[in-house]
Amino acid sequence: MEIQITSRRTKASQTLQDTIADELGKLEKYTDKIISCHVILDSENLDKIVEISMNTHGHQVVGTAKAENVGKALNAAIEKVQRQLKKLNQKIKSHKVDKESIESIVEDSEI
Repeated sequence: MEIQITSRRTKASQTLQDTIADELGKLEKYTDKIISCHVILDSENLDKIVEISMNTHGHQVVGTAKAENVGKALNAAIEKVQRQLKKLNQKIKSHKVDKESIESIVEDSEI
């Protein structure tokens, strides 16, 4: 997965960038089809904003969070993206055709 980090109005430290990469790497357990990820770190007055945009095959997942520090905002944004990836994975699995529906289609066509 390709990770791009953009920091506006501040400079992101190397430890913060490593933390972001580690946390985003953990999201690959929900789907291995993540192509790229773009993280935007922004600072507005006292609030810190983190926006995560992930591209998978055919889908884009976006999570945005605002908090008093970057760590809390990052955790909240990752939770939002994680929830969306789980839901997307669930949709993909539920749309697969199961054996019972195939058997009922075959039985109906034989009559």
